[in-house]
Amino acid sequence: MSSEADPHKFHPSISVNPREYFGLWTPQGWKTHRMRRLATQSESVTASGDGMTTVFSGFAENACAVVHDPDDPHSDGGIYPSGPRVEYPPGRARWAVSHTFLAYPHADQTLHGEEFTWSHPRGELATHFREHVALEEAITDPVDGLSVRVKNTPISRIVAGNYAYDLCNSAVRGVWLNEDKSGGNLYVRDRIRICHPVNAIYVTVGGPVVQVRGIWKFRHGDEAAFSGTGDCVDHDLLIRRGIPLDCPKLGMVGYATKLVDSRFYGGAVELIDSDFVEIDASWLAALQSCRDKPFGEQQVGYAGWKSWDHMTHIWGVAGYYAVNFDFNDNGIVDVDDEKTFKCAVGRAVRPNYYSAGYFGNDWLSAGVLLAPEMSDIAPVICYWQQGGGYDAESGEVRLTRSPGPGRRVFVEYFHDSPAAAGDGNILVHLRFPEA
Repeated sequence: MSSEADPHKFHPSISVNPREYFGLWTPQGWKTHRMRRLATQSESVTASGDGMTTVFSGFAENACAVVHDPDDPHSDGGIYPSGPRVEYPPGRARWAVSHTFLAYPHADQTLHGEEFTWSHPRGELATHFREHVALEEAITDPVDGLSVRVKNTPISRIVAGNYAYDLCNSAVRGVWLNEDKSGGNLYVRDRIRICHPVNAIYVTVGGPVVQVRGIWKFRHGDEAAFSGTGDCVDHDLLIRRGIPLDCPKLGMVGYATKLVDSRFYGGAVELIDSDFVEIDASWLAALQSCRDKPFGEQQVGYAGWKSWDHMTHIWGVAGYYAVNFDFNDNGIVDVDDEKTFKCAVGRAVRPNYYSAGYFGNDWLSAGVLLAPEMSDIAPVICYWQQGGGYDAESGEVRLTRSPGPGRRVFVEYFHDSPAAAGDGNILVHLRFPEA
């Protein structure tokens, strides 16, 4: 179910200062409104699930919609509007603001940003509660083995900007022949391409995007590694030229930044101040301070640390999960990550601009500005995993390569599920302007 939005409140593109306007990229384009900063007060109400209902009514119609309150603990310091926030069950937040999911292993804004939509005029809440299936056994189709059906539907789709879209995102993480996920992911294919950014932050690519490995600035001589279509045909050449395709996160630590004036932002912005970074042994202490701390929802970034800046994200916070040091992407900084780092000491790599970035169904974002202004941005090299796609309602998942018809496989995915039966087991936080 999609909820209403007043089109007259939105600008068509990111053509305005984001320090004064809130913007969100959706499948319908940019939705941007001027930040109206106002003090609010909170009120929490409950709803009761019954195992079937996904639309709940009777909520106050005068709750805030596009008010920004820096004192609202759910608003990322006032960056996000003080709209409704939902917990199900109470204690489990069903949303993540950007400075939280930037530190997620899979920083998919369309999967983690919201698990509900809200009709302000009707005082109505529609839930899209995600349930994670870590591994489910299935059988490929009997014709060509290029598809498989999962048991739980609908497979999760996009929720962004208070709308639900019938489009694929990273909800299907992969399909493997083995329970230990060895032997390659049959659902995704790696894409390494020369891309032209939309602006200094966003790049549109083929979707659905399942994971992002990196964004690097294009340098003269890189073109020799690509075909005329823009696809990479020589991985080794790019590695020799400093793009660590074998371990992309090596370019997410250690780089220096500088402040540069920006007309667009109306002040100074932070840019990376080097073309290459040499991995330094002294950085090991920062990695070790985050060792053995597993990723946890709402326990990283702004939600976990209650503060966020770019350099903090790069080095992590002692005692917390640090995504940039999780080189093997298993959700914990472990002994293997430490070995990877030690083996890389002294290696010169190019900075990875995806550091602290995130993605959507067919776009990637740079975590550090590619340039101080938003126009005339030079090409970049993007590395992402692209999925075969899925039909959410039927549960059919399309593979990028076939293991053969009738083969047993294992699928990881997210699906939407109504709240289980329970008295007051859905907690809704509302904000109202202070009297």
